[in-house]
Amino acid sequence: MERYKEIDSKIQEGYALIQRNNYSGGCEIWLNAWEDVKGLFAAGAAEDIFELNDVYKWAMPISNYAQMLEMELHNAGVDDKEYHKRRIAYCKELVEWCKDEMTANNARCSMAEAYFELGDIPAGDRIFQDLISEDPDRGENYVSWAGCYLYNTKASNRKKAEDILLAGQARDGLRGRLGILEQLTVLYEDMGKADKAEEYRQMLVEQGGVPLGNLFSKPAPVKVVKVGRNEPCPCGSGKKYKKCCGA
Repeated sequence: MERYKEIDSKIQEGYALIQRNNYSGGCEIWLNAWEDVKGLFAAGAAEDIFELNDVYKWAMPISNYAQMLEMELHNAGVDDKEYHKRRIAYCKELVEWCKDEMTANNARCSMAEAYFELGDIPAGDRIFQDLISEDPDRGENYVSWAGCYLYNTKASNRKKAEDILLAGQARDGLRGRLGILEQLTVLYEDMGKADKAEEYRQMLVEQGGVPLGNLFSKPAPVKVVKVGRNEPCPCGSGKKYKKCCGA
């Protein structure tokens, strides 16, 4: 029981630093705690992060901490790209110790995004290509992949992003279509293609979605700020927009 208490204490300590925007300091403590968590797996305490939730009364569920660590490594990487490398290594381990398919998928997307941040575009592309080959109807993977070409300055390529999104939109059995329609609406607005933007905005509304902001009616005194899906959420949660208010 003392072992669990020590891990829980480290997680709380790291979280306190992250709440003060000390991402690197918090990540260092959380990565240290992760080594301890892996020790629990090795000792047979649980088979994955979700099972580990039930072995102790954690202040923060281990599954939440494990997923937040991936996002905070991104934030730490903004100032020190070494954390992008550590994010890749961590996500590989997270996939190994996570039976939840959605969480594992998100971790693989995060690995790809980290490669983009490091400028290794081919490596990032290969991960997204594998994900889409395995499940071509998962809309969020097209959105994440396109986002790397829209919001990453090292890989800025709107035509590539457009092609990725349109490939997803063309799938009859696509799940998560609203995310693609939303991204296409914003993309065409940014590209100055008002007719195309309006076309996809209408499709989005017809399917029950709500466009990001009022993209086509902007009163002069109001400045509309578009938030990239990989950027920090403006609500102040510390999470990336796509995994918080933009989910």
